[in-house]
Amino acid sequence: MSKKEFFVHLLAITIGLLIAVGIEGCVEMYHEHGLVKEARQTLRDEIQYNSDKMAEALPDIESEKTAIDHNIKLLTQIVEDPKSKEAQHGSLSANFATVGLHDTAWKTAQATNALSFMPYTEAQRYSDIYGSQKDFQDQENKLVEDEAQLLGVFAKTDFGHGDITPQVASLALEQFGIWRGHLIFLDLMAKVTAASDKAFLEGKEAPSSMEEKLSNK
Repeated sequence: MSKKEFFVHLLAITIGLLIAVGIEGCVEMYHEHGLVKEARQTLRDEIQYNSDKMAEALPDIESEKTAIDHNIKLLTQIVEDPKSKEAQHGSLSANFATVGLHDTAWKTAQATNALSFMPYTEAQRYSDIYGSQKDFQDQENKLVEDEAQLLGVFAKTDFGHGDITPQVASLALEQFGIWRGHLIFLDLMAKVTAASDKAFLEGKEAPSSMEEKLSNK
């Protein structure tokens, strides 16, 4: 084989390898593009679902805050005036229901590395949205514990059988105060989550900050 034939042969092999590498790269890019496209759609659908659930939850949280404020006011009256018939015959109400938010699309996007093929700012936006959602769910767990603690006080003090003494009222008042504090932060987390979801779905910037008043006045 002459030098010319050798180099022609070598060139053909090189071109063949480059074509093979190019085809492989195109296939990989197509796969990544499909992965990102699917992740974007499923994430958007999931965020829309969670946004709808959060919109339904906000009025319920406000109702729960109103009920807790009523309980605190009633128990405070008993502590200050245990002989008050109005306070002793008043009724306490407290209920709490968790909000069923989804995160399957988010976990799937992480597991398939779809986020790594997205621009950094886009991946960070999703992370912020689901981070707010987790903060909300963590706060929900505190309220579940608050309810359990209050039931413990009721069982320990035989609450509701006969007049409520100032001592028993104080124990319940403390638990309702803790419950109210956690409920205020839950309300804030709900508003942050709702605002973040809404801004994303409308193609707007997420809110930079929110605040909630702690006063019960």
